[in-house]
Amino acid sequence: MAKLIVKESEIEGTKRIPPRVSKVLICNKTVGATKISMGVNITEVGSRIPLHSHENQEEAMYVISGKGKLIADGEEYELTPGTAIFSPVGVKHEIVNTGDEPFKIVWAYGPPLPEHLS
Repeated sequence: MAKLIVKESEIEGTKRIPPRVSKVLICNKTVGATKISMGVNITEVGSRIPLHSHENQEEAMYVISGKGKLIADGEEYELTPGTAIFSPVGVKHEIVNTGDEPFKIVWAYGPPLPEHLS
């Protein structure tokens, strides 16, 4: 049977610039997933997830802790714990940590990003 659970503490994560860490928890490498990928992103105080879009993936996110803002299509949205975010294919978006603690979200892509399939 394939592995069914992954603990965040088991995944080292990738440090990125601007300062943040991304951990891919559910993907082909960790559990054999081919239709979805999921992970967490922890963005440092004063940092951001830069403006970007996904040309073939829908993205869903869920705020775990911290305070931030989503900027998408020229609109700004306040982000607090318990907020879900949907980013359609091709929509440019960025997230800014506006609080005084790390900003943590869970993210999921469908289909997975290409790098989540190897």
